[in-house]
Amino acid sequence: MLAFGTFLPQNEKVVKKYGKSYGTTADKTVYNGPFKIKKWAVEDKIMLTKNNDYWDKKTVKLDRVNYKILKDTQAGASLYDTGSVDVAGITSEQVDKYKDSPALTKRLLASTAFLKMNEKQQSEFKNKDMRYAIAQAVNKKDYVNEVLGTGAKPFDKFTAKKTTKLPDGKDYADTVKSPLKYNPKEAKEHLEKAKKALGKDKFTFTLNTEDTPDSKISAEFIKSQIEKNLPGVTVKVKQLPFKQRLQAELTMNYSMSLSVWGPDYPDPLTFLDTMTTGNAQNNTGWGSKEYDNLLKKANGELLQKPEERFAAMRKAEEIFLNDAVVAPIYQKGGSSLRNPQVKGIEYHQIGGDYSLKHAYIDKSIDRETGKKKDGN
Repeated sequence: MLAFGTFLPQNEKVVKKYGKSYGTTADKTVYNGPFKIKKWAVEDKIMLTKNNDYWDKKTVKLDRVNYKILKDTQAGASLYDTGSVDVAGITSEQVDKYKDSPALTKRLLASTAFLKMNEKQQSEFKNKDMRYAIAQAVNKKDYVNEVLGTGAKPFDKFTAKKTTKLPDGKDYADTVKSPLKYNPKEAKEHLEKAKKALGKDKFTFTLNTEDTPDSKISAEFIKSQIEKNLPGVTVKVKQLPFKQRLQAELTMNYSMSLSVWGPDYPDPLTFLDTMTTGNAQNNTGWGSKEYDNLLKKANGELLQKPEERFAAMRKAEEIFLNDAVVAPIYQKGGSSLRNPQVKGIEYHQIGGDYSLKHAYIDKSIDRETGKKKDGN
């Protein structure tokens, strides 16, 4: 928990000196890491320079790091192509263009994407069979390969892989069993049961997503899968700015929402706690006393009993999945273009995205081919 950015140490004297303006400019901030901010043009660019007061400065190889702030998520690729930047994030739409480039980098992230279903606003989702039908209707493999292509993986659970390792070295997520796999036949069977129980054959749901090109493509794929595999179900896609989509979830003013959650600390509770009764993130209308009690024990009396604790959290997650509270779709991936000459970047799943302490530039590598230059 203390590795989370909120808990990083601050210089109390400096914080008190600058008050509310602390951390808003380069000269009103102090540093204890390998780099410090030299120049900071808000919402434009940032220049970092090596921190000569850093305790391990001899290890730091880079003298300067320049960041360019981009509001257009697709602009980074153009800057990379012109040699203006060494690293740039790219969208799923751009991945195919660079599929043969040595610069293309993909990695699996400890974040999961899933459909939230609001039982309060959409009463049909109070029916467990309806939730199962939705959860089993989307071809996740095709989704990550044909729509995303970012290194994402199909996922049937809630706590992401790479979040927590068990005492025996296994990934906690690999030990959780989930019934929410893509299965169009079972999805139709659940839908037929839901139709009988609810006394109707036609259903219309609205799927909230963000107002980006990637999000629209994703939502349209999910819509087509649900409508194809669940006869009688219609899905309307509603695009919203990120903050509005989030606010709609928090106020439970939505039908379905394509949501993502990532870890704040390396423990299953960082996912599971969000779905306890009364948690602000549990805006589905679902609740379970057994689920809540298991997590209460995991965060209390079982803290010194790791095997029993993980067993309790596993049981809680399986209760959650067997109730099909959400429809897991995929575990997120991250795609970027990185100059093959750039070495030593350390990527993290929790906390900061990466560390540049050991990063360096290997000029013996050809930027275009990713291979050693002739004569080296």
